Amino acid sequence: MTSDPCRELRGALGAVALGNADEAEHIALRAHLDGCAECRAELRELRSVAAGLPLADPARVADVTSSGLLQPSPTLAKRVLGRVTAERFARRTRRRRRVGLATAIAAAIVAFALVVPDGSPTGTHVALTAKEAGVTAKATLRSRNAGTEVAFHVAGLHQGEYYWLWVTGDDGDRVGAGTFQGTANASDLVMTAALPLRDARRIWVTDEHDKVVLDERLPAPA
Repeated sequence: MTSDPCRELRGALGAVALGNADEAEHIALRAHLDGCAECRAELRELRSVAAGLPLADPARVADVTSSGLLQPSPTLAKRVLGRVTAERFARRTRRRRRVGLATAIAAAIVAFALVVPDGSPTGTHVALTAKEAGVTAKATLRSRNAGTEVAFHVAGLHQGEYYWLWVTGDDGDRVGAGTFQGTANASDLVMTAALPLRDARRIWVTDEHDKVVLDERLPAPA
C-alpha cells in the first residue's frame, strides 16, 4: 500500500522530472527518494516521458496562434506528468488490494480445512483416565487424509519429562502421534497418528519409562 509521504510528494515527481521544482520542494523529495525505491523508479519513468515531450509533432496540435506557433499552457506538461503519476499509483494500489484479498481468501480456505474434519462436524471427544493423581487430559480426534489428528489438552504432568501419545487399532499395534514435554502449566497440542480414525480404538500416553500415564478406549464408529 502506498505510504502517505509517497502520496504527498507525487506531484513533486512531475515537477522534478521537468526541472521546474523549487529548491525546497527538490530538497524534500531528494530526502524521500533516498529511502523509497518505488518513487525512484517512478521518477526515472517520468524523466523518460519528459525527455520525449520536445519531440511532439506540432502539426498534430490544432490550437495554434495566428503566427502558426504552438501556445500550450505553461503547466500542461506538469499536469500530464502528475496525472500519469496518479494513475500509476492508483493502479498499483488496486493490484495490491487484489493480491491481499486473494491471500486472505486462501488463508480462510486453509483455516477452514484445518478446523472442519472429514466427515464429522465436531470430531470424537474423549476424557482420558489418569494413572497418577493430579493429571487431567482430554482429546478431540478428527479424521484427516494423513490419518487421525489429535487435539490434546493435558495438565499435571511432571515438568521437563518426556511423554508419547499413541493411537491403537483393533490389531493392538500402537501408532505414534507425537512426543511432548511436561510443563508447569496446561498444554494444548495438535498431533497426527498415521491411523484412520475409523480404525482407532484406543488413545493413551506413556512416559519416558514406557509407563502408561493416561488411557482411554474410543467408541466404535457407528
